[in-house]
Amino acid sequence: MRLFALSVLLASTAALAEGIPLGKLPAGVAPTAYRLDLTVDPAQPTYSGHTEIDADVAAPTSRIYLHGLGLKVASATATAGGRTVAARYSEVDPSGVAQLDFAAPLPAGKVTLKFDYTTGFRTGAEGLFRAKVGEDWYAWTQMEPLDARRMFPGFDEPGFKTPFTVTVTAPSAVKAVANAPETGTSPKGAMTVHRFAPTKPLPTYLVAIGVGPFDIAGATIPANAVRKTPLDFRVIATKGQAPRMATTLTETPKIIAILEDYFQSPYPYEKLDFIASPVQGGAMENAGLILYQDTLILLDPAAPPSQLRRFGVVVAHESAHQWFGDLVTPTWWTDIWLNESFAEWMGNKASNRWRPDLGIAAGELDEAFSAMNTDSLGRGRPIRQTIDRNDQVISAFDSITYLKGAQTVSMFEAFVGPENFRKGVQLHLDRYAYKNATAEDFFASVGEAAGNPDLVPALRTFTDQTGVPLITVADTPKAITLAQSRYVPLGVATDKMARLWSIPVTLSRGEGRAATLLTTPTATLPPLIGTTPALMPNADGAGYYRFSLDQAGWDRLIAAAPTLPGRDAMAFADSLWADFAAGRADFATVMRAAEALAGNPERLAAVLLGNKLYGLRATMLTPAEIPAYRRIMARLYTPRLTTIGFDPAVAMAPGESAETAALRESLLPLVALEARDPAVRKQLVTAVDALLAGNPAALAPAFRSTGLAVAVQDGGRGFIDRLWPVLVKSADPLFRTQASRALGRVEDAATIAHVQQLAMGDDLQSLERTGVLSSLAANPAARDATVAFVSKNFTRVVESFPGFARAGIIGFYNGYCTPADVDRVEALVRPNLAILGGGDLELSQTKERIGQCVALKAARGSQIAAVLAKY
Repeated sequence: MRLFALSVLLASTAALAEGIPLGKLPAGVAPTAYRLDLTVDPAQPTYSGHTEIDADVAAPTSRIYLHGLGLKVASATATAGGRTVAARYSEVDPSGVAQLDFAAPLPAGKVTLKFDYTTGFRTGAEGLFRAKVGEDWYAWTQMEPLDARRMFPGFDEPGFKTPFTVTVTAPSAVKAVANAPETGTSPKGAMTVHRFAPTKPLPTYLVAIGVGPFDIAGATIPANAVRKTPLDFRVIATKGQAPRMATTLTETPKIIAILEDYFQSPYPYEKLDFIASPVQGGAMENAGLILYQDTLILLDPAAPPSQLRRFGVVVAHESAHQWFGDLVTPTWWTDIWLNESFAEWMGNKASNRWRPDLGIAAGELDEAFSAMNTDSLGRGRPIRQTIDRNDQVISAFDSITYLKGAQTVSMFEAFVGPENFRKGVQLHLDRYAYKNATAEDFFASVGEAAGNPDLVPALRTFTDQTGVPLITVADTPKAITLAQSRYVPLGVATDKMARLWSIPVTLSRGEGRAATLLTTPTATLPPLIGTTPALMPNADGAGYYRFSLDQAGWDRLIAAAPTLPGRDAMAFADSLWADFAAGRADFATVMRAAEALAGNPERLAAVLLGNKLYGLRATMLTPAEIPAYRRIMARLYTPRLTTIGFDPAVAMAPGESAETAALRESLLPLVALEARDPAVRKQLVTAVDALLAGNPAALAPAFRSTGLAVAVQDGGRGFIDRLWPVLVKSADPLFRTQASRALGRVEDAATIAHVQQLAMGDDLQSLERTGVLSSLAANPAARDATVAFVSKNFTRVVESFPGFARAGIIGFYNGYCTPADVDRVEALVRPNLAILGGGDLELSQTKERIGQCVALKAARGSQIAAVLAKY
């Protein structure tokens, strides 16, 4: 394993020395159209392809650089000026850089490159990958960011945007789908040739196909004021999943209509297909053929609020990409942040409009706090990061891009006004439809529409530098003083560069509000008159910043916490915890706030500090402190669960709101798994026993994750041996996901080893395997054994991750909290970075998180122990 990693590193070093392009391909050759002819039988380990690429050559050349990875090319030719010449194809870098060499120079002008090749299916979601589901084999594609080169030779960069004409030859018993509508079929022995219409111009990373004996259900999205014609819409999934398509078929048209109304532009492609895969992690915005993880679009009628919320947000996100990312595409990976930031923001906005009762607006803010935790580390990256090399690309798909970016977009929408911002988006889409554009192009469009010259420089203070702004607030009867600096928690060493942000700040005191654009290190505002004593320095949680108050300021917010508006309460909880993590606020203040917030009507505000306390338990509390911790969690959350009621079989009582049902779903794990309430655990185990005995109604899907985790903890190996055959035979994607992750809750050493071996077997899909191992790694009782197991089986485990998420394996090491662990993680992970195709940033951040935990424990451990001793 280490020798392989070293060989990859040496190969890349040699490539640089030889002038091989490890980032952008050299200028001079540009594709204008592709024709892909693939022969795909998912039941076989390999498939074959014939690719033709029309291109323009700017000047005579004997060598063309392009991309291909793992392709066994039998022949490569170029046709130019009526003459066809053979080429020698070779893959010259492990990142997938390939070259074509010609005996004599190709002339300038138009050329057609032709390739015949074979290659193997992938097992994880990258390139063309396959999986066996039940008795049948299926294949899907996941190309972003750099995996189209695994399926066909080409110019695998977002700046090359061309039509693709796809033909798929597959066994006659299966179906084939692609980006564009099917135009016809013809028999070919035991196979059928499926021909698809040419696509609109696409980059390689949006090309998609699917092959298998799929269930397909269709609907028509009716015409509306924006789109004058009906739109064909289908849901595609593995055999037997048709009964779980109803929610997606019914609700997706509503989301599409919301997006069309916002963009004032009709859906830009000829048809819309959603295709589900049990191997895909998350979703992918392929034009006209959006790929989803099964659990995102296959929902039972009793789907829990959390699954409905995820459905809405992700469907709106990926559908928004059809305009922002597909219709208009970045010129290079440096600007991929805008794709994802905008789609994340728009996904929250549109889905909240679709179902405001699901708490999606609060979830958007909770995700921003997650981004702040990463952004407050010393080793980070700005939202807009220059990308020069292929191995830097995967690091661009992180919480900074998605979550900090979304909150930044949201903050500046408020700054310029929602309608002005919307006009800028519409102008941008109109200007660059079916073309490429940069972030600067987008800024120019919004700035022009808003008529606000301050927008672009203010926005750049958030997109072009790392770090979370901290606003220290002094609130007196005579004035409010604001001072900005960089937020730095204990144990984090930052660079010494001065930072200054242009921060849209909104303060509130009850109904009273004040707003300013803080562009200087300090500012003084007039006193704010309001209906309550408490000052909220980030009203509605709208700003991407944290704030710090003196003790009196925190005390006033604690007094108001039970009735604070939900997003205000969340911003208060996050900033108070951040003040504690930075060594300012004390733990007793945190505990008083947790008690006050536990009664707040907003679900996420009520549990936010409880989840922070869980983080302490999972990383730094001693065994002697755990009983007091459990008593605290019982005191905080059991009364609230008792008040709203809990029946394992009933997720939502008749006449009950979705908000109450969602609160119950969030409270249950805190009460059952953290407080370890014996009565609730007994209820859950009884319901789980009935579930496994064949009564699915005994345990509502909203409670299955917690119930199965409790049963694993209490029942150990005996329960797992009962659960396992039910899991592997189940066709319910949500149950399989819940059960897989529950296995990671096991707590005795012998059974931990047993679960590890189960995870690596063939009965689980690759995504389920990573779910088991991730859950084990997050479990303090299993962490050491799992880290050792993953290190020993690194390559096999990595292959289970989607290609774009492979650096996520480094997160397995996040829970450590001793100085020696920093060096240990470095020694375990560093030699494997080349296998991941990147991850240096993620490794550095994991080491920093360990150091942060070590520093907090050293500075606040005795204080925490003293508070715990009172319970």
